[in-house]
Amino acid sequence: MGYGPSVTERTGAVVLNFGPPDDTLACLDSLERSEDLDLRIVVVDNGPESGDQHHALAEGIAGRAELVATGANLGYAAGNNVGISRLLDAGVDRVWVLNPDTRAEPSTLGQLGAHLDAVPDCAVVAPRFLLPGDPPRIWFESAEVDRGTAAIRPDHLNRTEAECPPGPARDTDYVAGAGMLLRAAALRDVGMLPEDFFLYFEETTWCLSAADLGWRVMVLPEARMLHLKRSGSAVPTAYYVYYMTRNRLLFAERVLGIDRDEVFGPVLETFERDLLVPWRARVAAHAPHWLETFEELVRRALRDARAGVTGGVDGIAAAAS
Repeated sequence: MGYGPSVTERTGAVVLNFGPPDDTLACLDSLERSEDLDLRIVVVDNGPESGDQHHALAEGIAGRAELVATGANLGYAAGNNVGISRLLDAGVDRVWVLNPDTRAEPSTLGQLGAHLDAVPDCAVVAPRFLLPGDPPRIWFESAEVDRGTAAIRPDHLNRTEAECPPGPARDTDYVAGAGMLLRAAALRDVGMLPEDFFLYFEETTWCLSAADLGWRVMVLPEARMLHLKRSGSAVPTAYYVYYMTRNRLLFAERVLGIDRDEVFGPVLETFERDLLVPWRARVAAHAPHWLETFEELVRRALRDARAGVTGGVDGIAAAAS
C-alpha cells in the first residue's frame, strides 16, 4: 500500500488535511491496518506549501502517500477534487474520500469495495459512522432530503448499535462525505464534487445528481468507521453556523429548485425551527458572550444567501475568536 512508481491499485484514497497533521497521520495509520491493501493514497494539504505544519505533514507521510499542497484553503470539495483528479488520472476504479478525523476498521475498505463490485449501478457507498464512547453512538448513517423544505432527516442519529443493529445495505438520498467510496465511472458521469458551497452540502448535491442520472446511492451499515470530532463542543463553530445557514438556502434554491419566495419563507422557517433555535439556546447556555456574534453570523449568512454569494468568504474563522 502507498505511493510508488508502479500504479496497479484499484482503489485510491484522498485524505484532506487542514492545519496540524496529527489527525491525518493517525488516519493513515488506520488505513495501514486495513485488510485490503490494494490502495493508493493522496494526502491533499489544503493550505500553503510552507510552514512548520506542512513540513511536519510531509515528514509524517514520507513513503506512505503522495502529498499535494493546494496553496490555499480551497474548501472541502475543491480540495478533495485535487486528489480525486490525480487518482482518476492514475486509473483507479474507485476513490475513497476520507476526513482526517475518521478511523477505518481493518475490514471497512474491503466491505465497501465488495459492495461496489456486487452492485454495478451503485455510484457511492458509505459505512455507518460512530462517535467514540461507551457505548459508541451513531453520528451518521443515511438520511432523507425533504425536497419541499430542504430539511435533512438522518436515520438513527445518536442512537447506539444495540438500539439499531446493522441491517443490510440500502438506498439513501445521500451519504456522509467523511468516508464515502465513489465509483470512478460515476465520477466521470456525474462530475466532480461541486465547489460552489466551500463547506457543507457538496456530497448531498453530488448524491442527488447521481440519483438523477440513474445511479444508486447506498449505505452499508455493517461497515463501520469512527468519526472523532463530531462529539465536539456544545456550541456550534462560526464556520458551521455561517456555511450551514447560507448553504441550506442556496441548496434549496439552486439544487432542489425551490422557488425563491418559498426558500426565504417556509424553507427558512423550517431551518429556523430545526436548527437556529436549538443553536441559539446552546450558545445562550454555554457561551452567552458569543450570542451577539452568533446572531451577526446568521444575519450575514442570510444576506449572502439572498445575494447568491458562493465559495469561501473572509472573516468567518475570526468571528469565533
